[in-house]
Amino acid sequence: MLTYLRISNFAILDEVELTFGSGMTVLTGETGAGKSLVLDAVALLRGGRASAEMIRTGADEARIEAVFAPLPGSSAEEALRERMLKLGLETAQLRDEGLVVRRVVGRSGRSRIHIAGQISTVAVLSELCGSLIDISGQHEHQSLLEVSQHLRLLDRSGVPAELLAKMATAFDALVQSSAALQAASQDERARTDREEFLRFQLQELEAAAPQPGEDEALRAEQKRQRSVEKLLTAARRGETCLYSAEGSVLDQLGMLLRDWHEAAALDPELQTLSAQVLEAQALLDDVAHRVRRYADGLAADPQRLQEVEDRLHLLGRLLRKHGPDLATLLRKQAEMQEELEALSQHEERRAQALQAVDKARAEAQKIAKQLTQARQKVALRLAEQAGEALGELAMSGARLLPKVEGRAAGKGDDPALLFSVDGEVRRLSREGWDRCELLLSANPGEELRPLHRIASGGELSRVMLALRRILGQADQVATCVFDEVDAGIGGATADRVGRQIRALAQNKQVLCITHLAQIAAYGDDHFRVEKQVEEGRTATRVRPLDATERREEIARMLGGARVTAKSRAHADELLKEAR
Repeated sequence: MLTYLRISNFAILDEVELTFGSGMTVLTGETGAGKSLVLDAVALLRGGRASAEMIRTGADEARIEAVFAPLPGSSAEEALRERMLKLGLETAQLRDEGLVVRRVVGRSGRSRIHIAGQISTVAVLSELCGSLIDISGQHEHQSLLEVSQHLRLLDRSGVPAELLAKMATAFDALVQSSAALQAASQDERARTDREEFLRFQLQELEAAAPQPGEDEALRAEQKRQRSVEKLLTAARRGETCLYSAEGSVLDQLGMLLRDWHEAAALDPELQTLSAQVLEAQALLDDVAHRVRRYADGLAADPQRLQEVEDRLHLLGRLLRKHGPDLATLLRKQAEMQEELEALSQHEERRAQALQAVDKARAEAQKIAKQLTQARQKVALRLAEQAGEALGELAMSGARLLPKVEGRAAGKGDDPALLFSVDGEVRRLSREGWDRCELLLSANPGEELRPLHRIASGGELSRVMLALRRILGQADQVATCVFDEVDAGIGGATADRVGRQIRALAQNKQVLCITHLAQIAAYGDDHFRVEKQVEEGRTATRVRPLDATERREEIARMLGGARVTAKSRAHADELLKEAR
């Protein structure tokens, strides 16, 4: 659960530190005090979108830090540890310090994210913390009006995750096999044209027979052939200087060695120098003979030069078509050869691909049927549980029914993904071939109608709370956050809403932002959110209330700005009833 939250320079929250316990925690305060800012900060920890507008005026960055502390050795800790390892995160600090998460938003709007002391990304943050905190706010209430979200809600209510995973795997396999079939079944004329084109290209390359590194070797030879006269002059001059000319370098060294012959016997140091000169003489003698052979072998060969230039021209033309270099050309030649062989085996490949599609369709159809049956069972159970929960929320006789039906086919759909089921064509997706829409009858005797057409704001709040409590029994989320779940309700209904939230808090940590005293009275802990002006700057403070302060706050919520003995008595009555 969430045990610690620190918010710095976030909108009008300059520095807020909150320590949370288990059970139900309520946050109250005047309208506009900044209660929902706490929710917005928590949303950032779930991977919500960040922007520079969130940063407090005059600050360079906003910072949100949190600590999640699962019970040591619990299944929740093990599940969290497995998720972290799957996401590539170290878990060494988890047992001692809990999961420490930090998100810093800079003026550029970009975030720096640290998870368990490691730099991370928004995607990893969303994947990890999205499974730790669930937020039910006005935006989430409105999401009930989006039919596209209803199937996901139904699946979360008890459809086996293993079955959903099997469906996704079977769908991916079907898509891949269908793509292979389409590739093998391309238009026959286009296939023939492609085959002829590949044969022509390969014949040209095979006739040229380029070799790795050939172009570089040819350019070196071309340069040498074009410079024969210059090379020959340099070689002859070198041979003359070293050996042939009167007074050549080798003659001079010979004379030097004769002069030193007797003197070297008189001084060991001169003897060492003589030995080095002798080595140099031998080396230069070898160079002189080699340069003579080099010069003798040099001869202009116009025919060879033309052959080299013709070959380079041919390779250049091929590189312009297949380049940019010889290595790329050779790779493309191999790829074209593989494609030609594949096209040549067209019928065999198509038969194999068709067989793979049939097999994948049979598997996907089997799992999709199982998934539909599972959803229908969950829908009936959810309808029954929702009816009971709505009855406890002053909507006696209301019915909520998840209607499961086939997803209709659309124009341009892949035929491999279309199935005939009970006389209708259904389109398969990674979630199966079902769609779901929530139908509501808010009052006894009324027919079920689409939720998005008839529900009021207050009814939406209660439907969301009822579903949240039902889902709380099916998912592993440890912390639930409710923002303005009391919208559009009051009086006895508010008391029932408070009871429902408190019941949910028996097994989960609940944070509840509310305007209603009837709900606030059910909290185990109570924080007041206050907006203050200090030195010309507005700042929001969040502070825990003791028993006396809590009584005053609930009395204020009941009676307005002026707290009276009557409102205090009423607050005492609410707190006593809640206990």
